[in-house]
Amino acid sequence: MAVVLDTPWTGQTFTPPTPLDIATIESAIVAQLQTSINAIEIVHFPDRPEAYRLTHRIGAALVSYRGSSYGGLIDSAVVAQARTLEFEVRVITRDLGWAYGGSASGVSPGAYALLEAIRAALTGFQIPGCRKMYPLKERFVERDAQGGVWIYAIGFAVETVAIEVTPPVDFPLFVNGIAQDSAGDVVAAVGAFQESFSTQGTLQLPYGNITNVSVTDASGRLYILGIDYSVDPAIGLLSLKPGGALAPGASVTVACGYDPSVVIG
Repeated sequence: MAVVLDTPWTGQTFTPPTPLDIATIESAIVAQLQTSINAIEIVHFPDRPEAYRLTHRIGAALVSYRGSSYGGLIDSAVVAQARTLEFEVRVITRDLGWAYGGSASGVSPGAYALLEAIRAALTGFQIPGCRKMYPLKERFVERDAQGGVWIYAIGFAVETVAIEVTPPVDFPLFVNGIAQDSAGDVVAAVGAFQESFSTQGTLQLPYGNITNVSVTDASGRLYILGIDYSVDPAIGLLSLKPGGALAPGASVTVACGYDPSVVIG
């Protein structure tokens, strides 16, 4: 029995809740391979793989998303977790790159050469907001005798941060506070500081011995330590990382623990 809609379906544009959605990362991988390798067809994995037919005279590389794993919570105020996405590049080629009794290098690149080229193109490739990609595993999939092709696959991991999608917070709800023991001595101090990076790419907090640093902007976006910025905890200094998502002059909120006895400046 067919389903009849009340009104005609006109389509819908999907807007991801965060800039680093699956499709954006996959598109960046496809573009990187297309830029680095021009000997074969490089495309997204087809919606109907059973209907896909290799038309390129040498072969093709098909990129697909395989899944994600998540780490523990990074921050208790905003749900933030390390996210490791896995992508697979399936290589479909007409030969292995050599013939029995002949040279190990054929007249056109085969599966072995293409696997090495893909590994070289994606190992260390960095998408803004992610750590550098690294390979996980290569495997033989099958020999499709009917289609006359060899099929191999190589997997890669991309590490980033998954954060809770929340409306912007009208800061400051909480600026700073301290915890004291029964004698009145300070046990811990935490604070949220609204600051801006200098034109030289540094941000100096008023206190030192900082811990558990979290950097967000007015939209609630969480930036990644080690990718977007680095921290010198002893002196409370943040520095921008080259290629990161933050720019000199950016206004941010820095939440952290600190030592109130170590006053900077």
